[in-house]
Amino acid sequence: MGLPAARWFSRSDSPLARAASFLTTLPLVFPPIALGYILLMLLGKNGPLGAPLYDHFGLRLVFSQAGVAAGAFTAGLPLFVRPVQAAFQSPEVMKYEEAARVMGCGPFKTFFLVTAPLSRRSIYSGLLLAVARASGEVGITMMLGGNIAGRTNTLSLEIFNCVSRGDFDEATRLCLMLASVSLAIYFVLEKLQRGR
Repeated sequence: MGLPAARWFSRSDSPLARAASFLTTLPLVFPPIALGYILLMLLGKNGPLGAPLYDHFGLRLVFSQAGVAAGAFTAGLPLFVRPVQAAFQSPEVMKYEEAARVMGCGPFKTFFLVTAPLSRRSIYSGLLLAVARASGEVGITMMLGGNIAGRTNTLSLEIFNCVSRGDFDEATRLCLMLASVSLAIYFVLEKLQRGR
C-alpha cells in the first residue's frame, strides 16, 4: 500500500489526496495510545468499520493477531510513505519520468522501469524505518491486540509485561534483543545512505 500511496501523494494535490496524506501521517504526530483507542472504537465488533467486517465476513480485528498486524502497519506506514514520496517528487526522478513518457512509455512501465529504480534507496530506507517502528510499537498494538499472553503480545509489549511483574532480568534480555535488531537496521540504513 505504501508505494501507490506515496505515488498518489507525490502527484496529486486534490483534497482527497491531502486528506489521505494527513491520515497516513497521523501516527507520527498523534499519541499512539490515543490513536489506538480511536482505531479500537472504529474497528471493534460494534464499531462503524468493525461491525460490517464482522457481520458480512466474520472478520474480527480487535484482540486478534490481525489487530496486532493492523497496529504495526498503522505505526510503520508513514515512515515508509514520507521518504518514498520525497524521492518521487525529486526533480531528477520527475525529469527522467518525463523523458520516458516522451519516448512512449506508459505510466506503469515508466513507474517500474524508471521511478522505482531511481527511488530504490529511499524505498529500502523507508521499508527499514517502517519495520523498525512497527517492531517497537506499543500503544496502538496494545489497544488493538489486547496484549493477550501467547496470542497477541509483541516483543515490546512483553518488555512492558516483564517490568509490570518485576522481572527486570527478562526485560533486560528482551531489550538487548531489540537493541541488536535496531543496531542492524541502523547499519543497513547507513550503508544505504553512503551508497548515494
